[in-house]
Amino acid sequence: MPLNIDIVQVLLHMLNFVILAGGLSLILFKPVRKFIDERRKSFEEREAENAKNAEENERLKAEYESKLRSFESETASARQQAEKEAASAAKAYIDSSKAEAAAIIAKAEKEAEKRKEQILDSAQTEIGELVIGAAQKLLAGTATPERTEALYDAFLKEAESKTARKEKL
Repeated sequence: MPLNIDIVQVLLHMLNFVILAGGLSLILFKPVRKFIDERRKSFEEREAENAKNAEENERLKAEYESKLRSFESETASARQQAEKEAASAAKAYIDSSKAEAAAIIAKAEKEAEKRKEQILDSAQTEIGELVIGAAQKLLAGTATPERTEALYDAFLKEAESKTARKEKL
């Protein structure tokens, strides 16, 4: 035996190594592999769940954006409709106000015309009374030129004062 190597001893060491490797494999490697496989499976499940959630989030986001666009268009159309209704209501109010103002102006013009006619009628009546009064004074008294001239002057002063009072009204 060279170098003092005993084959039995080597075989026994090899057998010990195989038993140790088998024991470690059964006791240590299998549970570690099982744990690693479970972790890998867990991560794959989480990844699949995250992908599913991402797809669901994308779908919900698209649905939300669609509803938002729809809501914005409905809001815009409702705003336009409200603006049209407000404009038509304002136009109707302005038209009715114009018609009412025209009626008030027409009524005022008629009243002014009526008042003017009344004043003219009153003035004509007073002038007629003055003429009759002057004629009676002329006929009642003697007709001298001085007297006639005085009567005409009195008539004219009275007529001027009455027309001045009428103009003030």
